[in-house]
Amino acid sequence: MPEPVQWGKVIDQTRCIGCHACSTACKSENAVPIGVNRTYVKYVDIGKFPAARRAFQVTRCNQCEHPPCVEACPTTAMYRRPDGIVDFDKSICIGCKACIAACPYDAIFINPEDHSAEKCNFCAHRLEVGLEPACVVVCPTEAIMIGNLKDPESRVAQFVNRDVVAVRRPEKETLPKLFYKGAHQATLDPLAAQRPEGGIFMWSEQGQGLPHEVISGHPGQANNVAAAMLAYDVPHRAPWGLPVSAYIWTKAIAAGSYLVVASLVLLGQLDTTSVLWKWTAPLLSALFLAITFILLVADLEHPSRFYMILTRPQWRSWIVRGTVILTGFSLVLGIHLLGSLIGKGPPRGLAIIGALFAIASGTYTAWLFAQAKARDLWQSPILPLQHLVASVLAGASALVIAAAFAAPDLVPLLTTIAAAATAFHLILIAAEVFTPHPTAHARLAVREMVSGKYRIEFGAGVILQLLGLANIPFPAEAAVLMLLGLLLYEHAYVGAGQAVPLA
Repeated sequence: MPEPVQWGKVIDQTRCIGCHACSTACKSENAVPIGVNRTYVKYVDIGKFPAARRAFQVTRCNQCEHPPCVEACPTTAMYRRPDGIVDFDKSICIGCKACIAACPYDAIFINPEDHSAEKCNFCAHRLEVGLEPACVVVCPTEAIMIGNLKDPESRVAQFVNRDVVAVRRPEKETLPKLFYKGAHQATLDPLAAQRPEGGIFMWSEQGQGLPHEVISGHPGQANNVAAAMLAYDVPHRAPWGLPVSAYIWTKAIAAGSYLVVASLVLLGQLDTTSVLWKWTAPLLSALFLAITFILLVADLEHPSRFYMILTRPQWRSWIVRGTVILTGFSLVLGIHLLGSLIGKGPPRGLAIIGALFAIASGTYTAWLFAQAKARDLWQSPILPLQHLVASVLAGASALVIAAAFAAPDLVPLLTTIAAAATAFHLILIAAEVFTPHPTAHARLAVREMVSGKYRIEFGAGVILQLLGLANIPFPAEAAVLMLLGLLLYEHAYVGAGQAVPLA
């Protein structure tokens, strides 16, 4: 029986001279296009003249023992091999970018040529034929080493077991198999080195207006670690943008409009023969659920592969679970509309099933976001409640507008529900902003949302919701303000969660 293999790498930063030979060899070996990198060397200038020096960090996939990208991938396009290498299969990648959002090391990217996710895989194709990875071969100072961690005689195992080595972001508990020897904390911690205002130098691919606008280190920290200044880096890009923010909003309307009406039926506030129950709520939900599906599919890099979420599901992924929930909700709406078409109205019992599916549809994104371990802002314990309240807010507001035509007598009740949900949503926003956060990444993300890059969207979202509350005597106008305010807030929240550099 062959001996077990657990591949690992040690990068001796005391030997690294920052020559970028590893980066260029990697691009050549793996046909990596310009503008993206499987591996690169970050420069950080430490100290002040005349006692200043430059530290390097070779940055790449950390080959985690518990890889968040594998858990988040809906189709097993990201997978962990028996030898410990986290590899990828481009033929089944749908381009959902969940792996990018989940990676705490900013190591995964979408290849602009084939639109599939990729990253460093230790040159697995070379290891399989007895060759070392391209970066190991070309390093002029032998700063990069690879070996079997389960072989105590291997050089890498000896470094890991006997020397002082470090890993990046150990608090994420991913157990990386990429170890650094002699690396400065200012390079290991992505927030330790100050980021110059206006971006870094033109030749480093970072200029004005790129997605990361974070220009300083730890929030509230007057002086960064050892007066460190970032000198060379690659762009930090947010994987999810406006389509994801819009999808959360449309899904909230779809789930909330059905949930509100189903709850009124179950509480005896609405008869099953009401037009709001028979037609308005299910049609409104079906319309916005259809828009949600369109947004989800359109945001994929490979929309034609969407079916793979259901044909080869990876059940730990909340994208898979969410798709199943939305499909189930669609079936409930179909049964509801069929019952309205052929009879007096769907039975009261359907309201129970429909309400449960609506709650699940409105809140599952909270766990999808939590699965993105890289984004500390999204690990908030109040996120499920926030999504549920947002669904009630969106659903009731949309129903106010629809009921003005279908059931005017119910507008006051629906307006009251929308106002109460909006007030509660604003309280939750205040809790998110003013409650102390446990990590610097979360605090910096909040700062980006409130006073940084997304301050306009955040401020406008909060103000519009407050104006909605102030315009309760005019229900339709109030409902529109509340809906727009929710959309802007969701966009600020989604963007801010991804604004903090991870590498």
